[in-house]
Amino acid sequence: MKYFSMQDSGTSLSEADLSLVHALQISPRAPWRRLGHVLGIAPTTAARRWEHLTGSGAAWISCQPLSDGSPAVAVVEISCRPDAVAEVADVLGRDPEAMTVDLTSGSRDLLVTVSCSDELALASYLLDRLGAVAGIDSVHSHPLVGAYTDASRWRLRSLTPAQESAIQESLPQRTERITTGSALDRRLVALLSEDGRRSTADLAAHIEQSESTVRRRMQALLASGTLRLRCEVARTLTEWRFVEWFFLRVPAEGIDQTGRLLASVPEVRAVLPAAGPHNVLVAAWLRSIADGQRLETQLRRRLPAVEVADRAIVLRPRKLVGRLLDHRGFATAVVPLRG
Repeated sequence: MKYFSMQDSGTSLSEADLSLVHALQISPRAPWRRLGHVLGIAPTTAARRWEHLTGSGAAWISCQPLSDGSPAVAVVEISCRPDAVAEVADVLGRDPEAMTVDLTSGSRDLLVTVSCSDELALASYLLDRLGAVAGIDSVHSHPLVGAYTDASRWRLRSLTPAQESAIQESLPQRTERITTGSALDRRLVALLSEDGRRSTADLAAHIEQSESTVRRRMQALLASGTLRLRCEVARTLTEWRFVEWFFLRVPAEGIDQTGRLLASVPEVRAVLPAAGPHNVLVAAWLRSIADGQRLETQLRRRLPAVEVADRAIVLRPRKLVGRLLDHRGFATAVVPLRG
């Protein structure tokens, strides 16, 4: 996919663009006709706006493959030599196991979300792969044991409730998980990683399968949740310009209550229970750094037994769900994730 500089990006997106991104966050492959009808614009206008956004790297649809079983995922804190931080981020960004790579403040230089097919593969990545990267001084991993919410469920606030409901009607009815991993599935993942809205005809032509075969398989993968598409946007073009991670220590009996409460907070992108001394990790998109302090204050007021043991502000994103990013958070290249 070709990316070029956004000539008229300014500092934010138009309301029309934000509404389109919000709609595609709900249903990444919603037909242009439905999108245009819900947003009150012509289908061709909706398609043209999206082409401009993706061409500039301002927004994109990623493909997040999920393995047959439960993938092994960890949030990893990495400390580096001062002169090697950017280089290590670039090196890890090219790894298909690295879902996200962020340069951060605080007691670590990088936060990396790693997803592998199973625990053995995760252990190999943490011990062998990271151990071989020059410039890394230390690694601290937080294996995840689930998610109360994740970034695929986070939404902009640009649509009315009626518009949201109308877009949701285009989603396939959920079905049971299915077995995956065939050559067809792998090719679909690779192609959808480049463009999550590729037409069925285009996918079929690249895979050299009939359009009906590809359509049936796509419907099965998406309806079962075995394959997940995510619409993302450059954060600097929205009002949510800051990302902060919180590392919580929660009494075991309070983890469920804490997770459910935090998952309901609009700013929160992810609430991730983890195995270790920091047993709940939280990521939030914020309008200001001060909003992080207010969020922490509200948490302590409502859940006084919860300790915010540490926090980290994302200084610069390097990768987000298979997209390499520039310093503005604009997509520059694709690194398909490994399912």
